[in-house]
This record gives sequence, structure tokens and C-alpha cells, in this order.
Amino acid sequence: MKDIPQEFRVQINLIELSKENVGKERIYGRIAGCLLAYACERSFEQSFGGLVSLMPKTKLIDHSCSEYGFRRFGRELALDYEESLTRIQTYRS
Repeated sequence: MKDIPQEFRVQINLIELSKENVGKERIYGRIAGCLLAYACERSFEQSFGGLVSLMPKTKLIDHSCSEYGFRRFGRELALDYEESLTRIQTYRS
């Protein structure tokens, strides 16, 4: 995760789950959502208004949009103010 103050956003460089935490037999759930919520909180702390972006792996674009509320912005995906608040309320409470 990296702050990009000149663009008022937090950039997630890499988010990946270990094999034992994927699928129905996973050990821990909600890991990715909790990590995203942390990035959203950081964006608000840095006065970036909740803007969080990432460059997804191609096969995860649809999943990131449907599961976590990301929207496409060119080659990147981003969460805006409202979606960031939703991620925080869903995964950090």
C-alpha cells in the first residue's frame, strides 16, 4: 500500500490470499475485505476522501467490482467516498 498525495489516493500495490484462505475450506474469511477497509481508513486519515485504487489481475476484475464495489477507471479500479465508507462499515465494525 502506498500513499500518492499528489493524486489524493491510496494505491494498493498487491493484495493476495494464501491458498489455505481461499474457497469453502478456508481457515480465515474476510481477509481481503478487511485489508481493503484498512486502506479506505488510511485514505480518510490522509484526507484523500476515501479514494483507493489498485491494478487488478485480469481474472479478478469482475470479482473486485461485484464483491468489493470497485469501479473501472482506465486500467485501474478505484473505490470512491461512498464505497470506502461501505467497506469500513462492512469489514471493520
